Amino acid sequence: MAMRYQRQQKNSIKANRYCPPDREISILLLGQTGVGKSTFINAFANYIVNDTLEEAVNDEIQVIIPSSFSYTDPDTFEEKQIAIGFEDEYETFSTKGQSSTQQCRSFVFPIGNRNLRLIDTPGIGDTRGIEQDSKNFQEILAYIAQYEHLNAVFIMVRPNEERLNILFRFSINELLRHLNIDIKDNIMFVFTNARSSFYMPGSTKKLLEALFNKHRLEYNVEISFSRDNTFLFDSESFRYLALCKNNIQLDENQTKSYTRSWDHSVKEYARLMKRINAHSLHAVSNILSLNEAEQLIRKLPRP
Repeated sequence: MAMRYQRQQKNSIKANRYCPPDREISILLLGQTGVGKSTFINAFANYIVNDTLEEAVNDEIQVIIPSSFSYTDPDTFEEKQIAIGFEDEYETFSTKGQSSTQQCRSFVFPIGNRNLRLIDTPGIGDTRGIEQDSKNFQEILAYIAQYEHLNAVFIMVRPNEERLNILFRFSINELLRHLNIDIKDNIMFVFTNARSSFYMPGSTKKLLEALFNKHRLEYNVEISFSRDNTFLFDSESFRYLALCKNNIQLDENQTKSYTRSWDHSVKEYARLMKRINAHSLHAVSNILSLNEAEQLIRKLPRP
């Protein structure tokens, strides 16, 4: 029987109260179920508080979203369920294949004298079926309608995928269909778990190129996919922190590996923010007509 370690942790990050809306950096996160959007957000919170993994281990872990994962003891082969935080109406991690994020939510972080807003969304490819995916997608459009602008859209994928879920392809095409052509330069590709592919896109690169080539032929819109707008992260260092906070010790080689992962991801975050700041923001009003947005907002509940 799996052992379950769980601790309630609170984050100490507070947004800049006096940052005006037009100074906020708003980013929409999109990806298949299980791609790691929530872990990405949790890892980011710890990166902005501590410069190094060693400092983070000795500090309070920042838990923005409840998280759960399995860990196998190398000596006993016993599986342990590691949980940080508790499930709530927005987040669940007990049902395989079902999107952990149940509703769109925003998480705001202070970046200098500005705020960075990460908009987390339900994963695409929910096992509850196409109707649930359609509902999730409509909620995403309704949710972003409350904001004045988007600075970027992150399309989040894993490296070395053998195929892209058909619902993921459909949803990306639908999103691109709604976006004003000007935002195409604000689309960025975020690879999670990239340590497993030596921080390269792997076979997923060809799948995305085929997807955007088809989109170009059908809609005459070129979506750039290059090193400049591609970022490769590994958020496993957040799981390392969770293990440490649950009094599970890893050996020196494992610690060094997670330290390299932390250092690489921090550098990628810096490169990512530089890319975002180099591009103009995109008015949400260009994504949805006012009438369409109002219909969606009336139809769908929002947290």
